[in-house]
Amino acid sequence: MERVLLFLVALVVGGCGAQAAAPGPSGTVSGTNGPFQAQAAPASLPAGGTVHLTLTVTGPIDYEIGCVQTLHIWAEDSQHQTTWAQPVPAIMCMALGHKQLAAGETASFTADWPTSTQLAPGTYTLHGLFRTVLPVGAGARVRENLPPLSIRILG
Repeated sequence: MERVLLFLVALVVGGCGAQAAAPGPSGTVSGTNGPFQAQAAPASLPAGGTVHLTLTVTGPIDYEIGCVQTLHIWAEDSQHQTTWAQPVPAIMCMALGHKQLAAGETASFTADWPTSTQLAPGTYTLHGLFRTVLPVGAGARVRENLPPLSIRILG
């Protein structure tokens, strides 16, 4: 239990220093923060296109499943205003659970950002939260733990 608590504290503190990754030459952008490796493609696109995010999580980690949105993503403009957020599904049940990945095990998750045709050209940052299970008494929930990814909307 103490080992899990230390890991989660390191995860929370590590998230404070995550840096936005710049678009890469392959048309993708990627970043890593602790057990989270995120990749988005394309790194630049015209307004109205769709950005595809793939998240790979490496254990050991304990995360929420069931009637909860495990992966939540949102986009912010250069003024840090939220321009889009992945809709939160309606709760249809009261079941809440968790899943554990052992050390070295991985799991992949995907999400899409369907950009609006009304988005102004510029750089937007894709942010995310992967809902981990925190031990009792661990304090406030983390707002964001995925590496921020810069996406360029073309004019």
